[in-house]
Amino acid sequence: MGVLKQALQKYHDAVHDLFCAYGSFVAVHPFIPLCIGTLLLGSLCIGIMRAEKETDIENLWVEQNSRVVPEKKSFNSHFGGISRKQSVSITPKKYPHERLKELGLAMDALTSAIKPLYDELVLNYSTDSQLTQSDFCERPLVPQTLKGGVDPNTHGNWYAWGYRQIAKCALKFVEAFLGANLTAYHLSDDWGLDVLPCYKLSPMDCFQEGGDFDYPEGLGQLDQLVIINATLNATLAQLVVGFEQLSGHQCFSTFELALRQNPRSIGVTLDLSTEEVDDILTGVKTAINVFASWGYNWRPSYKSMTNDQIMDHFNSAIDFSRNTSLSLSNPAVQYCITEKRPCCLTWFGSTAPLEAVLGGFEYDTTGKISSIASLRWGANNWNQNHPLWMEYIAKKLNASLSEENRVKLVLDWESSMVKEVSPIRSNAAGTNFSSGGLYQDLQLQFTMWRSTVDILAEANRVPVWQIILSALLVFSYAIGCFINLRSPVQSHTWLVLMGMIIVSFAIISAFGLTSALGIKFSPLAGSVVPFLALGLGIDDVFVLVNILRNCLSQQTFGIAEASDSILPIHEMKFTVSLAGPSVVLTTLTVFASFFISSLNPMPLVRWFCWQMGLTAMIHTFGMLLIFIPLMALDARRVKAEIIDPCLWIFFGTKGTQIGKASLDHNEVERSTVLEQTAGTAVSKAIVRFYAPLFNYNSFKISVVVLFASLLGATTYLGFWKVEHGLKLSEIALKGSYQHDFAALVEDIYPQYDLYLVTDNIKDYSKVQTKLYDVYDRPQQNVSSYFPSLVKILDYTWLANLYTSVNMSFNLGYPLPEQNFTEVAESWSTSVLGMFSLQDLSCRSSTTGQQLSCFAEKKSANWSIGATKTVVFANSLGSETKNNVEMIRQTRKSLDNLNKLYFDGTKALYMYGYPFLFYEQYLHSTHDLYMVAGFALVGVFVAVLLFQFSLSISLIIAIVLLMVDIEVYGFMYIIGAKLNALSLVNLGIVIGMASEFTYLARSFLLFDGTRNERVQKALAWTFEPLLHGLGTQIVATLPLLFLKFHAFRIYYFAMFTIMGILGFLNGFVLLPVILSWIGPRSLVQFKKHAGGGLVVEDKELRTHTPGSWPL
Repeated sequence: MGVLKQALQKYHDAVHDLFCAYGSFVAVHPFIPLCIGTLLLGSLCIGIMRAEKETDIENLWVEQNSRVVPEKKSFNSHFGGISRKQSVSITPKKYPHERLKELGLAMDALTSAIKPLYDELVLNYSTDSQLTQSDFCERPLVPQTLKGGVDPNTHGNWYAWGYRQIAKCALKFVEAFLGANLTAYHLSDDWGLDVLPCYKLSPMDCFQEGGDFDYPEGLGQLDQLVIINATLNATLAQLVVGFEQLSGHQCFSTFELALRQNPRSIGVTLDLSTEEVDDILTGVKTAINVFASWGYNWRPSYKSMTNDQIMDHFNSAIDFSRNTSLSLSNPAVQYCITEKRPCCLTWFGSTAPLEAVLGGFEYDTTGKISSIASLRWGANNWNQNHPLWMEYIAKKLNASLSEENRVKLVLDWESSMVKEVSPIRSNAAGTNFSSGGLYQDLQLQFTMWRSTVDILAEANRVPVWQIILSALLVFSYAIGCFINLRSPVQSHTWLVLMGMIIVSFAIISAFGLTSALGIKFSPLAGSVVPFLALGLGIDDVFVLVNILRNCLSQQTFGIAEASDSILPIHEMKFTVSLAGPSVVLTTLTVFASFFISSLNPMPLVRWFCWQMGLTAMIHTFGMLLIFIPLMALDARRVKAEIIDPCLWIFFGTKGTQIGKASLDHNEVERSTVLEQTAGTAVSKAIVRFYAPLFNYNSFKISVVVLFASLLGATTYLGFWKVEHGLKLSEIALKGSYQHDFAALVEDIYPQYDLYLVTDNIKDYSKVQTKLYDVYDRPQQNVSSYFPSLVKILDYTWLANLYTSVNMSFNLGYPLPEQNFTEVAESWSTSVLGMFSLQDLSCRSSTTGQQLSCFAEKKSANWSIGATKTVVFANSLGSETKNNVEMIRQTRKSLDNLNKLYFDGTKALYMYGYPFLFYEQYLHSTHDLYMVAGFALVGVFVAVLLFQFSLSISLIIAIVLLMVDIEVYGFMYIIGAKLNALSLVNLGIVIGMASEFTYLARSFLLFDGTRNERVQKALAWTFEPLLHGLGTQIVATLPLLFLKFHAFRIYYFAMFTIMGILGFLNGFVLLPVILSWIGPRSLVQFKKHAGGGLVVEDKELRTHTPGSWPL
């Protein structure tokens, strides 16, 4: 140990000599480092020209290096990304205190709000291009074979033409048989389906009124109610299929015979091959059956129902879906039409998940829904990078758009939707929701996909006036601390002002450096970094100026020898040697804590940590190269008896120093008398009233008991009471439409739609049975959060394929492997296949290159590359625990299926919003321990390097850990939760709270008993660090005026608590510990025969009475 002590002593001496030498150099040549520092920081500012902002929540809030990242990459490469969701809800105006009293009126209100979005809203893209919701929403893309046109020979619309022939034939037979005139119901000669409705969900899907909007004319003709007589009626599509079934397919048989044997008799002028004829007949036959399941007119009308009847219909539809055994050959729509069973189906006949559109259930004693608080419409718009939409929009606009232009296009459309709905939400005059209007007792809330982008864009705006206010508050505080009206020469407000400018200069330079390194501006960069950096940076300014002031205000420790020279060599040597290592140490600890905290894989907080860490580093260069030279110039000013420039207007330029005392060398023993080191009222108060308390064990025991109690209470609150998570409503501005909708959804709509994805399957023809089993398993085997109301198989591309093949060729499953790809390619442009195109990613089987799934032009190497299937997950909402447990259960189940069927590859995975934004909470506790642990190690090493004491380093690490735990506990009190923001803060606190290393360094440099050294250290360091805490609070105080509540909680509140707890632990608890078990001084003194002081270890150094042995 003796060798280690000697090594530490030599290391201490070397560091001390280095800083002494720099202090002396700066005192004589201040302009050299000043110019170097200005050029260095100035050059870094140039990087701001490359600054970029990031507002995509997936790029900000999705963990990197986690399991979801490769899944996200896979999903985006195939499908462009998650669909852009839009939603509108209706609640009572007095929600949550009231429920919906008239469900029919609420559905009318919902329809009145969303109908214009589909049927009236237009975006003028160019002079000759107008876009509507049908151009942006996910929907079946109609193949040419089903489109309108009189002549199929030129238009290629063979399926639509063939269906017209069959419908005309069926109506004529019915007319002849029943003697009815049905001419008005005949399809027009150019009938076809040029566009189909969007995929959407709403409670109106249960009723006829679901077709009151977004229902194209061609589909409306199929769904028209054919009134045969007073008791007999059906939709046209149902009449056609019914006649065909009853007549033994008479019309179809006639059509088939003509097409095969005498095509010219029915208007076919082209020479069609046998394969082409077979394809036309298959398509027409499928259309006859499929069209009958589409539409709304066969459903009941809620306008003719009472509120109780509507509620009964909802309950009966839920019971039917849960308790009826359905299959591919026995679909729900068959029961709904033929048996008039109560159903809630989409416009194309698939089961609609009612839990997604009805919110805030209350149940009666029988388990049935007795009241509803909200109704909701939801729709998916294409992701701008989905290959199918890119293909569609390029054809629509006759131009290939870049990704930037596609993003702008979808954002512009969503902006127009926001503008359309916003007046209704705000109950504007002239709307039916205003006072006196039809829906005056109802409240509309809404969100669009761009709504989150708008939140982040707003958060990304630099709060200029708050930053100015922060600077003014800090400067005002500094003036109060360093102005000296009694002795204007001894005033240092000009120097502190320069310090603030340098701190601001360092912040701008750091932004330039981070921009040059490609680190993007996030909402934290502009809204939080300037305040924290100013609060942290000004601490060092206060410490340096306070020490220099004490040196200049009296001949402390005999350093200011009588001399006519104004060069402050002794003063700068003393100031830099005492404070320099501590400034560098503080920077290292802050730097280490931020960069260790950047281990957090969340880009938003990682970028924040990099920006703060680099800011701390550049700030240190600013202090050493610019501010310390300015201190030397200010010291020259004082020694030349020139008044503080900020006071020239009041006192002129020349003055005299007042109250400067010269100490007798005999008073210097044991680092001089405490009162004579205290130059201000605060320091004198500490010396007289606070420091002596550490002579009493009763006081110290009381302190230990108090802090032990605090640690115990905060440990309980932190580890057992603090919740995990961060809700969107906690980020969005209160009162904004984003906040109000998010709060509503989090409260009463606990359902998410997810995607069950298949990928990395080389040949789908070989795994048909395996995939069918995966899709057909009861959903509870995948996760308890997936209800049985809407079964996974109902929405799969595979079920669609098998249904189409069975309907067209009367084939079962699995399909013959050798025919699978050919059949699937033909199916992709069939009447049923078009409903699954958005769920497919197609590729070349030879090159792997992505191909269009809308395979109107056949490709010899066309194959399926990846698929997705919508899965509805219930009972999730915004509760972190539920989402995390769903992720665990789902992954476990799918991993087992991958092992069972796919050799352990990632052939199956689940993906969606919860996986993107809740995966971080699978290991947030582990991340907390890792970040805090590494930060403690980093601080321990940094303290050891600059405090030269293993025991001091260990004591400081223990106290910092206590501060961290206490802050963790206080998170519960202020309403913060454990998430990426607070987790990083808990790592940062370890570096920020290390300010009290100044006290530990002073303790090591003073001589005497432990109690005496503690008291001297308090006298010397308490005031500047108290001011440091004050400046940190006033610098971050304007954060209270930021719009975003999350910033106020996670940055002002948490950082204020950090500062207070760090200060209390550092200047109440730490002195107690040091007074009991603190290490001996690095420099020991004893009385010299000549009246001076010498070091006990004579071989290290000898000092004269006129030098300060640091």
